[in-house]
Order: sequence, then C-alpha cells, then structure tokens
Amino acid sequence: MFEDSLYRSFTPMMEVARSEEGDFGKLFPDLPSFAEGQNRADVLRRLRELGKKGGLMDAQDPLVTITNPLDANLRLNPDNNNPEMTVGFTFLGQFLDHDITFDPTPLNSTVTNGKNLRSPCFDLDSVYGRGPDRDSILYDRSPELERPAPTKFLIDMDAASDLPRTSQQRAIIADPRNDENVIISQLHLAFLKFHNQVVDYVVEHNPANANPKQLFEEARHLVQWHYQYIIVNQFLKATLDPMVYRQVKTNGPTLFQPCAKPKMPREFQISAYRFGHSQIRPGYKINQGFGAPIFDPVVDPQDGDPNDLRGGRRAPRRFVEWDVFFNFGVQEVAVKDGKAVVQPKVKRNKRIDPFISSPMFALPVGPGLPEPVEDVRTLAGRNLERHLQHGIPSGQAIAQALGYAPLTSTETAELRDLNFHNNTPLWYYILKEALVQQGGQRLGQVGSRIVAEVFFGLLLSDPDSYWSKNRAWNPTLPRRNGRTDGDFTMVDLLTFARVA
Repeated sequence: MFEDSLYRSFTPMMEVARSEEGDFGKLFPDLPSFAEGQNRADVLRRLRELGKKGGLMDAQDPLVTITNPLDANLRLNPDNNNPEMTVGFTFLGQFLDHDITFDPTPLNSTVTNGKNLRSPCFDLDSVYGRGPDRDSILYDRSPELERPAPTKFLIDMDAASDLPRTSQQRAIIADPRNDENVIISQLHLAFLKFHNQVVDYVVEHNPANANPKQLFEEARHLVQWHYQYIIVNQFLKATLDPMVYRQVKTNGPTLFQPCAKPKMPREFQISAYRFGHSQIRPGYKINQGFGAPIFDPVVDPQDGDPNDLRGGRRAPRRFVEWDVFFNFGVQEVAVKDGKAVVQPKVKRNKRIDPFISSPMFALPVGPGLPEPVEDVRTLAGRNLERHLQHGIPSGQAIAQALGYAPLTSTETAELRDLNFHNNTPLWYYILKEALVQQGGQRLGQVGSRIVAEVFFGLLLSDPDSYWSKNRAWNPTLPRRNGRTDGDFTMVDLLTFARVA
C-alpha cells in the first residue's frame, strides 16, 4: 500500500515477503469468527454504524484548533490518570508497532494471510533498514569518504531538527509510516541520533585501530538492547495489567511460542495492539510555540506548514520538545481560572476506553493513512472492518478461552441495539475491558495477555535479543543523571541522543 519508487528500492524484508506467503497467523485458530453464521452485509453495516463519525465511539470532542490544541470532551474523553502513561507512550507504541508489522493488504482485499514487510523482531529494522551496505541511502557517506569510521545515519545538517528529506519533502527513512505525523517523525529522528551518539561512545571506548564495521555492529547491538530493555521494563510495565505482566514475564508465553519465523497473530495486529488509538489526544502542544490538532482534514494538502501535526513537512516550528511527552521532572507555570499555577510540563495521554478522539474520524491521506481511493476514513471504522475481513473471534470467546470471566452484557449494554453486546468485536472488547477493569489506566486481562504473549514471544524468537541471550543484562550506557546504575528509560535515551 505504501510502496513507491523510493521505498521499493530499500524497504527491509521486501524480497523475503514477496517470495513467502503466510506471515500472519492466529492465536486462537480454533475459535470461530465473531461474525460466524451471520449475514456478512448486515455485520458490515453494523460495524460501520459503530465506527462512524458521530457514532458510539466518537468522543464528540470540541473543534480543536491551533488556539486550543489540548481541548477535549472531558466527560467522554478524559485524561489517563496513570502517572507512568504520559503522551509520549502513545507514539512510542506506534513506533514499536512499525518495527514489527507492516501489512500492505488493502481494506477491501480478500487476502487474510499475506505479507509482513517488517522483520517480526524488536531489532529496529524500521530504522536500520538492511544496513549501510544495502540501504546506503539512509546513511552518512562522510566516514567512508574522509576516513575509516563506523557508519552513522544521515542527518541533514542544514535542518538537523528534522528527518532528512528529498526535494519533495519525502522522508529518507526505512519505514515511510514513521513520517505519518510530526511526533512519530521526531521520535524516528531521535533514534537516528541515538545511534549516532552510541557510535561516538563505542569509538571512545575502543582502540583507535578497531574495525569500523565491527564498531558499527557493536553500536547497533547496544542500541537494540537498550531499546528492548525499555520495552520490557518501561513500556510494558506501564501498559499491562500488573498481574498478567508479572506472570508472562516470569513464566514466558504459553500461546505464542517462540520460533524461528514467528507469524504475527491477527488478534494482536488488528485488535489488541490497536488500544493505542484510544489514547490519541485530539491535539498536542508539541513545543512552547506550536500546538495544533493531530489531523485537520480541511487543511490544504499543498500547505508546506499546515496548522495540524501531519508529517511530510519541514518548517521551523515543526519540532518536539520531549519534556512535554516524557516526564523529565520539568515544571511550568500555567494559568487556570485566572490564577497562575505551577504544574508538570509533561502532558497525559487519553485513557484506554471505547471513545476515540474526534479528529480520528476524518483521516487525511498519507503514509500509514488511507489511500486516496478508499472510502473508509474513520480510524474506528477501519479497525472494526478488519475484524470481519480476517475472521477475528469475539472478545467474550477469547476471554473464556483464556480462563477469564468475560464482560457481562450489562457492561457492554451500549452495544445492544447493534447486537454486539454478547458477541463483541475484539478491539472494542479490549477497550471496554480496560475501562471496566482498570479504569482506563492500562489494559485489562485479555488485552494484556495478548500483548504480553506476543511481545515476550517475539523477544524469545530473536536469538540476538537481550531477553533471549541474557535477560539478567542491565543497561550500560550512562543515564540522564550521569550514573550507570543498571536502569534506562526513554528520558535517558532522549538525553543520550541529545534531543532533550
């Protein structure tokens, strides 16, 4: 869906994916589709009704503009009270998803088991591509031209606060979806700079005559392991039901068994892991001078600096101050009810629940977004339709298969008129389960179990991951406070990358 003449030349896994079918599978292959035995056209009608603009899942937010980017309907779309779940985790979650799945199957396709254009590992192939030898377009040429040195990523020194771009503003990166919005593009840039700083760190701690290629691989290894450590010890810990997290972390996955070529489960890819869509705010203030809606469909697509946060643009104000997105402990002065108050600068994301911020019901066209010919432009509608496309079991059926008490018909009563209250599409079920069981602060049992199974299963399937090789390993890079104490967080990564 997202290929073009630039990306066709270097997208990782492309050759493998084209020669091998069947990169996706099911965690529950013996459970029937939630739509089993029902009229397909009627189920599709009801799904579209549930996911439509102004429907049950629309948070009915006020019109968010550049003057009120943080506004929202606080009755239906309140902030998440989980102190560990700040707005940066929404986009870190998106970044992780782009590192393990890239499904080009169109929404109207009848293919249910197609190609995954990413390696199913947390190896950052979405950043490194196939490496500097095969995807040289991603890398800085100066080391090879000037002196033997480990390879760094290309950074446009005339616009060092943005991704490198072509003359048509197309980002020169291994995964075009990471330029979908300003925030995810800035996170990708942070990982480019993190690698470059780790290269300098590795060079400093190695003999002057060390092999540049070996030093590059050592730097990549350090980047990958610190990244994987953050996934296990910060992202999953903040996201999952604490008991489920501890169980799967301690005992290992039981459903998604490690293997040499893991097939990405559809229950994860199109249902459980799309919980992050409910955390998206209607808008963000990305720095002290610029805040805007995440997407505004009325913006002129030719505008080089639009008043929304879509990607594919370069302008001086389009950068992220990371202390707004992750907790650096910074305080700010704000005015509330006419009075000056001191408050944390970091902002909260939205709670995990069935209400989706209103801008997501009118998606623009772009990388990772609808194609121009597609008529379904609501994020909720697209997610729900894929449940029918791929025959996903109901949330109630999966809860029973896992030994959990399913949500009751009273807890899903809002779906009664659509006849989904006892047979709920898994994505909606997981969002409602998070609200019922965890107050929307983190995922409930079913959502947590599916995510935990897949994450730990993928880490164990990768023989080079720290979780496979040495799960007792502790980070070695210095933290923001200068210490090396065996911990490492996104705040430390962004600091080490010198973007915060």
